[in-house]
Amino acid sequence: MNDIPSTPGKTVELTLDARPQNLALIRLALAGVAGNAGASREIVSDLKLAVTEACTNVIQHAYGGDAGAGEIVVRYTVERGMVAVEVEDTGSGFELDVPQAASDRNGGGNGLMIIRVLTDELNVSSAGTGTRVAFVKRFSPES
Repeated sequence: MNDIPSTPGKTVELTLDARPQNLALIRLALAGVAGNAGASREIVSDLKLAVTEACTNVIQHAYGGDAGAGEIVVRYTVERGMVAVEVEDTGSGFELDVPQAASDRNGGGNGLMIIRVLTDELNVSSAGTGTRVAFVKRFSPES
């Protein structure tokens, strides 16, 4: 995967407890910044799903399943016709080389695949000190 370059533009950063209750605030902030970038309702919906998948992974896995044990940092960088999203945690990380078929057999393991399909660029880095999921969506802005 290519590194997602730093994008000049306006950035909004949220630092919240990694709890399911905070997903609504994360999605609401995304809808606001994506709307300012000229995103259509369909683009906003896709981005909300992508950020929900990334944040849910943090909530469920980053801190040993102990929701609220750590923080989640979400950054939105916007320009007209583009939204870049970064989701970071300081949890245990995960092995990036696990094949998709070897993922959770109970219906999980599809989050990164969903993000990849919904966005134009995806970069994932993970180590024992945390994980960073970054993605970019480009679009023709609405008037």
